[in-house]
Amino acid sequence: MEIFMQFLKTINRSKNALFRKIKKTTLHSFLRTQRRHNHFDPKNVRNILLLRLDDKIGDMVVTTGTAFLLAEQGYRVSVLTGPVCAQMLNKCDYLDQVILYKNRMSLDGLSAQNFDVIIDFDDVQDYERLKLAWRMRRSHHVGFNKNLPGIYNLCFNYLDAEQHITKRHNLVLGLFNIHEGEFKYQLGQCNHEQRKVKDAISFSPEDIIVSVNPYSGAQDKDFLEEQVVSLINFIRSLNPKIKVVIVGQASKVQHYNAFGAVTVPESTINTAIEIVRLSRLVVSTDTSIVHIANALNRPLISVYNKRKLKDTGLPGYKIWAPNYPLGKQVIVEEDHIGKSPISQLFPMIEAELLSTRFYQ
Repeated sequence: MEIFMQFLKTINRSKNALFRKIKKTTLHSFLRTQRRHNHFDPKNVRNILLLRLDDKIGDMVVTTGTAFLLAEQGYRVSVLTGPVCAQMLNKCDYLDQVILYKNRMSLDGLSAQNFDVIIDFDDVQDYERLKLAWRMRRSHHVGFNKNLPGIYNLCFNYLDAEQHITKRHNLVLGLFNIHEGEFKYQLGQCNHEQRKVKDAISFSPEDIIVSVNPYSGAQDKDFLEEQVVSLINFIRSLNPKIKVVIVGQASKVQHYNAFGAVTVPESTINTAIEIVRLSRLVVSTDTSIVHIANALNRPLISVYNKRKLKDTGLPGYKIWAPNYPLGKQVIVEEDHIGKSPISQLFPMIEAELLSTRFYQ
């Protein structure tokens, strides 16, 4: 009976995948027949909607740089994104709206707002994005590598393996004649989360906080437990005043308390931000914490492998590098970061913690 039920589930999944493909292909073909007639002029733009439908934190952190510069020029900037990114943006006062995206959500409310421009930074063309583009076809749509001129009338054919992801954002800003001003990620500050972090680690102004982010959501980019324990032991050996705080969901990291580290119960993305804000040094694998450290201008040592991005095949270690003066990047040759010697970070950590800046 169990085998039969598994068979039915497999058949059902295949059927649903086929229907989604048929719907996407049909809608894709239909959208190709649509044509805009009005010319894009940034002077006629008031309301802008940024799409971050996949709820990826690192992508959203970078997008805050574009959102802030647009808002600074007087545009009303809204973001459509998932629950984690929506939580992170809660304290970003320069945004007009943060709209929660749900798969198969009703688009009536969005369509009624008549956004002048909708910007999609991703390369993918899934059915949900195409449906949104169709329902909001009166808007100008900015896209990347989307061969749908009838909808994405402002489209960049852009795949550059040598340029950082911020180059994409500069291209978008150029549409609005924004060529000056520092592109800086802009995160808000959550006083409640900061108090929670300080209470959890018994923080005092004399404390030296080193945060370690061991997990990324992809096993080949994660530190192994023995690597994390080695990091904890080495960092604590440098100075007895150092508190090593492990960033991540409590269920995944709380066992490191037994090795002398500190974790914060009930951690959220805003908890992670406030831990980084208090840190004198951040040690992280290739994940959103790298870009949060950039946003808060905290000294960083990050570890990347040479994996390619799933959607484009571009080298992630170049496209998503730390990209700021205080951010140091270690690129390992091993496919799995867990197979590289963690001791290679020790001289860099020691040098950073002994530098003059550390005591300022």
